[in-house]
Amino acid sequence: MLFIKESNDALLQHINIEKEQEIILNGIPTSMSGYVQLSNSLNETVKVRSIALTDNTKKAEKTDLSISWKLLPGEKKLQQLNIQLPPDTAPGEYDRYLDIGGKKQKVKLIVQPNIEINIFPKNFTLQNTAPGTNHTIIFTLVNAGNLPFQIPEIKHIAALDMDFICRALGFAFRDAKSSSFNDTLNSVTENIRKNLADWLSAKVKEAGTIINPGESTLCHIDFTVPKNADRKNDYSGNIRFWDQDLSFVIKSHIET
Repeated sequence: MLFIKESNDALLQHINIEKEQEIILNGIPTSMSGYVQLSNSLNETVKVRSIALTDNTKKAEKTDLSISWKLLPGEKKLQQLNIQLPPDTAPGEYDRYLDIGGKKQKVKLIVQPNIEINIFPKNFTLQNTAPGTNHTIIFTLVNAGNLPFQIPEIKHIAALDMDFICRALGFAFRDAKSSSFNDTLNSVTENIRKNLADWLSAKVKEAGTIINPGESTLCHIDFTVPKNADRKNDYSGNIRFWDQDLSFVIKSHIET
């Protein structure tokens, strides 16, 4: 078996791209995929590890693509081709060229729109559950897509007493008046309704700001513990930020 590990290997002259085919790679910038029909004119099995992609200009920069193609002697085969472009490559159509053994074949790249953000950290620990307490979580937001991202608004957040389900079940099953399933279920529901805190009023300081591809910024989410919260209880919750989930816990803290 022959191994072709470099895109300028002379053996690539014996690997041919079948004519009259349109090579199309489609996808978001970091995951472009398509197929190419190849043939091996050698009398030995060939393992191709690298080929080159250029833009066909005189000063074109060559991009070596890591691949894993195996062709038996004289074999013609449809091979998958996967490439990665910079994540901020704008949506649209681009022409590139595969360079195999000095022979060039046009490749059409169709880059799809991609809204993608990265957030870190995603988990937060806060202290003091007294009603009216103001809290702020701060995180880094990175636009990892190829479209501008507008920071969304968040108006309210649900925070739950970390023990309210267990407490409601415990009281219901111990309630002497709960003699039937429906009575028990009504007791659970009543206890949950009684102890369920109101929505946390929230505001994103940077809401409406547009972050361009490749850029990052700090985001602040301010919220207030609701009036009917119990300062002796601990609370936890989740915040949906676009397609990301942030989680937080608020530990009760009573100084004597």
